[in-house]
Amino acid sequence: MFTNSFDERIDRLHWQPSEVPTRQMIDSVLGSGLQRQPRSAALSLAGAVTGILIGFGLKGMVLPGSPWGPETGLAGAIGGSLALAGLAASVPAALMAAAKGNQAPRLMQFASMNLLMIVVVLLS
Repeated sequence: MFTNSFDERIDRLHWQPSEVPTRQMIDSVLGSGLQRQPRSAALSLAGAVTGILIGFGLKGMVLPGSPWGPETGLAGAIGGSLALAGLAASVPAALMAAAKGNQAPRLMQFASMNLLMIVVVLLS
């Protein structure tokens, strides 16, 4: 892509129109062919549903009457492990999406809805 060095900026001050296109013009034409992927409602919905399931799993771990709550044996161990594994996958996915938001907008869309729903369910 086109970079602006100091010398190139000075040369542009003395630029005269000609029939030869500039590097800026070429890069803008070639760069326009890249299609941005539109946002998908399905990703937001999938992130929300996944976050709700993880949130209910985490909240159910501490509620005495839930099927995977305290002192429920194997069901509690499996349900709690799945909920904790979901949380352990959601936090790094959100951190990676925050770090690479421009390169992975779909991951950002999914991970942000996922973490939002986990927090909403846990705070309710």
